[in-house]
Amino acid sequence: MPIFSSRAMCIAALLTLIPAMPAFSAQISAQTSGQISAQIAIIIDDVGNNHHRDAAALTLPVNVAISILPHKHFSQKYALLAHEQRREYLLHMPMESMAGLKQEANVLLASMNDKTIVQTLHAAFASVPNALGMNNHMGSRLTQLETPMRTTMDYLHRHGLIFVDSRTSAQTQAEAIAKQQNVPALRRHVFLDNVLAEDKIALQFNLLVRKARKYGRSIAIGHPHKQTIAYLQKRLPTLAQENVQLVPLSAMLAPQLNNANPNILASSVNNLR
Repeated sequence: MPIFSSRAMCIAALLTLIPAMPAFSAQISAQTSGQISAQIAIIIDDVGNNHHRDAAALTLPVNVAISILPHKHFSQKYALLAHEQRREYLLHMPMESMAGLKQEANVLLASMNDKTIVQTLHAAFASVPNALGMNNHMGSRLTQLETPMRTTMDYLHRHGLIFVDSRTSAQTQAEAIAKQQNVPALRRHVFLDNVLAEDKIALQFNLLVRKARKYGRSIAIGHPHKQTIAYLQKRLPTLAQENVQLVPLSAMLAPQLNNANPNILASSVNNLR
């Protein structure tokens, strides 16, 4: 299937390219001097729906990933722009929520059979070509259900894609099922901007850093709100002073590579060339 020909990326090779990716010079200096004590990754969700708003996300350092909603007017445009920047990007896949409110037209539903789930995923990935994988948009109901999650993770495994659990429910099974099916998987540890105020975003970012210092690595999800982008533009250049490194999502997948789909390990790294 041609839409997957360059998406199933060789993450092992991708990791070797990370030092050459654009980054703050202070971060590079700190890394080479052995001072880095913690790593963070950041995903900006909900990209592709509002060009005026979303363009600001692409002004952040390229190690900040974006996650693109499918079937939006600007979905393919932002996939292309991220590709040109050598920025990692995901499909932000709509999934059924507990409340069932404000759901996207092409949402994955608990009522779908396996064939419909696969068709829906295939169409969504076609609208965000060459994504590294996906994370869930909403999904507080669907991610709790074993059967649709197994179908979803089987699809990701077969196509050499990764999964990031946004953890919109404490009862999510998504990450665990992904790992059972040898899909390289990560989880969100912090939401940056549930409250759109600079002091609240700062508190959440500080929580992200504390978790990274405690566990070595931590992942945050934010959104392309002007308050979030402005805070990140101000805070990210100071990370080296805090002995913290901003890394791509792929850098956090290294421990899982031995169990990954061979398609991931054997495929090209065209997205970063």
